[in-house]
Amino acid sequence: MKTIVRFEFDTQLFYPEYEGPQNIIFENPPHIPQTGDPVNFKISDFFSDEKVIRAFEELEDGNLFYAERLQATYSREEIEVIVVVYEEAIFKGLFPHLFASTLV
Repeated sequence: MKTIVRFEFDTQLFYPEYEGPQNIIFENPPHIPQTGDPVNFKISDFFSDEKVIRAFEELEDGNLFYAERLQATYSREEIEVIVVVYEEAIFKGLFPHLFASTLV
């Protein structure tokens, strides 16, 4: 059995004319992030389009990204886990309860 993790981005990294992949897929990764885990990528390892790389690097500057483990689909041969990646401000707005202990 294999495990597929698909990272989807909840941000506009991709422009209307872009025709390449819009997610990052790992097969049998050693770690699957949980909702609330900070994540980041060496984006040029996964995309070759300069506009996409530049857009990510601009978002990355002074910003964290957080994972939401959205869904797992199970079949006999594989498990596919979808993880949505959010910019910090958007994630904190959607999941404020995960940061409640830092409000003291």
